[in-house]
Amino acid sequence: MIIEIIRIIVGLPLALFVPGYLLALIFFKELDSLEKIGLGFVLSICVDIALGLFLGYNKRMKDITGGITATNLWIYLGAITLSLAIVCIIQRTRSSKNKQKKGRRIRDK
Repeated sequence: MIIEIIRIIVGLPLALFVPGYLLALIFFKELDSLEKIGLGFVLSICVDIALGLFLGYNKRMKDITGGITATNLWIYLGAITLSLAIVCIIQRTRSSKNKQKKGRRIRDK
């Protein structure tokens, strides 16, 4: 019972918000926060649909991936989210380093 509640609390944001929000952070830097949140929901649903197609599109893919099961969804969604988080962190550190370099150039002149 408690495990099911925890699964729902963790699974809903993982499936319906986090991957899309990370994609919005990566690709749409010029948008406002509220726009990124709205886009996050839409892009997460797109990621879920693409994952469903990947896991069970045809018999061959179903044999390779194991099909659409709760375990496979957790594993693949977790891997996608972790990968996007790493890309987002790398982008943010690079942009902060570039801002520091620009600040130094202005001070040096």
